[in-house]
Amino acid sequence: MLTDARIDRRGLLLGGAGLALAGCGVGNSSGGSKEDTQKTIAKKVDGDLVYFNWSEYMDPAVIKGFEERHGVKVRQSYFDSMPAMMSKLRAGIEYDVIFPTAEYAQRLIQGNQLLRIDRDKLKNADTVYPAFVSPWYDKDSAHTVPYTMYATGLGYRADQVPDMTGSWRDLGEADHGGKAFLLDDFQEGIGMANQVNGNGLNAADEQALEEAGQYLLDLKPKLRGFSSDTITTMTSGNANIQHLWNGDVVNIRNQVDRPENFRFQKCEEGIPVGSDTFAIPTNAKHPGTALLFIEYLLEPEVAAQNVGWMGYPMPYEGAATESFAGLVKDDPEINVTVEDLENGEQFENLGREDRQAWDEVWTEVKAA
Repeated sequence: MLTDARIDRRGLLLGGAGLALAGCGVGNSSGGSKEDTQKTIAKKVDGDLVYFNWSEYMDPAVIKGFEERHGVKVRQSYFDSMPAMMSKLRAGIEYDVIFPTAEYAQRLIQGNQLLRIDRDKLKNADTVYPAFVSPWYDKDSAHTVPYTMYATGLGYRADQVPDMTGSWRDLGEADHGGKAFLLDDFQEGIGMANQVNGNGLNAADEQALEEAGQYLLDLKPKLRGFSSDTITTMTSGNANIQHLWNGDVVNIRNQVDRPENFRFQKCEEGIPVGSDTFAIPTNAKHPGTALLFIEYLLEPEVAAQNVGWMGYPMPYEGAATESFAGLVKDDPEINVTVEDLENGEQFENLGREDRQAWDEVWTEVKAA
């Protein structure tokens, strides 16, 4: 299996929301049977690992360490969006471990697309934060294991933008010299607009979406553009403000001469928060190796190393939490806490009609 183009972890939903709709068949009743999910996984090497993840979302040295320990190869492929991941799964391509976001994990579970994972077999899984013992998307954590947490906000150059106020409106109203970018992600864009207008993150009623669309249309002339290549826009100097994810700021700081100038702002109107997961598809050929791989990533020293490289927190007590705390000690805004997950808003799986309505709003905004 060849490595695909390397796109950042929170990559662009290429083709907009319409592509997301194309993936909705996975997770519907047309998926597999309940019996498909019940296969017992023996935690042992049963072949090389076929791995499907966002690019730049795991330390290469960590992957190499797993290969050396178990005498296997990790055959890596990458997706650039959740719909793209779903499309490959629908096509029947076989992967041993995948990394869906919470809402997509829920779809896959509902469609009987994921094997059951006996968490009792995984060392260190019991150190997970209480909020993830039985999360909303996977009751009793029967089919997933948490990988990371993230929050969406505004990254900005403190040396270039002196008047940030703590609001989403800073994207259009702060003195950024015309160097502001909105994430090219229909879900994040409309969700942010919903929050600005005092509506719920997932609001899909006609009035809320009319307000969201109008806000984005009014915002668009104040922007330099739309971009999900957030790290490049900030490190190149093209952006003084970028709508992005908290871990992006850690990665940006690793690539610039004055990291203290790059900050992250959680916005007062609301914090979109979420999590990514480990999961094993029902058609995995090497589920035993996949289970070993998940357990390996939960080892405290490995988790701490991985967090330090990728820039996102893992929701486990101990070394992983301590590693991320060290990364963000000078700017706690970048951190994502259990309180953020409890008090923030998470994207839900919208129904087909509501998702179509979001698609139409985003298409209108992008075409204007």
